[in-house]
Amino acid sequence: MANETPRFNSRLPYIIACLFGLALFFLDTTYQTFDPLDRIKISSKNFLQSGLNGLKNSFVSVQINFSEKKLLIDENKSLKEELSILSVVAQQDIFNSRHEDVSPPHRIINFDTDQYFCCSNHRMFVEKNEKSYPKGFALNSTGLIGQIIKDHSNSFELILLSDIYHKIPIYSKDFEVYCNAEGTGFERLIVCKSSKDIDKELIIGQEFYTSGFGGIFNKDMPVGKAISFIQAEDNEYQISIEMFANPLTDEKVFLFKSS
Repeated sequence: MANETPRFNSRLPYIIACLFGLALFFLDTTYQTFDPLDRIKISSKNFLQSGLNGLKNSFVSVQINFSEKKLLIDENKSLKEELSILSVVAQQDIFNSRHEDVSPPHRIINFDTDQYFCCSNHRMFVEKNEKSYPKGFALNSTGLIGQIIKDHSNSFELILLSDIYHKIPIYSKDFEVYCNAEGTGFERLIVCKSSKDIDKELIIGQEFYTSGFGGIFNKDMPVGKAISFIQAEDNEYQISIEMFANPLTDEKVFLFKSS
């Protein structure tokens, strides 16, 4: 069996490394050779710290702005609701409705706006609350929008004035024109027919109000104004009326008990 050949490790590399380290240490302590590197290191550290602080401040600023914006949105929403309530209260006085005949605001839980803009089915569902009426009409801050048509377990179904199946008795105070206005299926538009011969130039722009007939709507509630007047069949005239109220403006509606 052959003997293993002895190995000898040279110490020269270790000695060179030690001498090189001592030389670097001598140069640094005597001539501050590596001071620029230290300054670069310190500058880089300060730059990084400054960047992190700026990023942190920006994040905090974004959080503050978001919180302030959310607060403003909530305050604006609350103010809008308060103005809506004040508007309906004012309408309540105009319509001679008693306070106990008006329910608290009902939140809209379903309103198919696609149907509203494209088709004839204009329905709205509102939640029930502690004071609700199965029979009555609905208003928002802009005016009369419709009436209660169905009482569901957790909601009331409203049929809007513009629904093609809705009718409402109205009249013009100045011309004493009485008619049953029908929904057209178009947004904020109803029509009524009258056999009374009226000057077209005079009827355009005239306001129409609820006549009080039918047992649902109180008398003299503003409905809309005439925007067109054409001759229909059987010597009748068709008056197109643009509604004052807009069902899209508010998130809540008020229900009035029919008198």
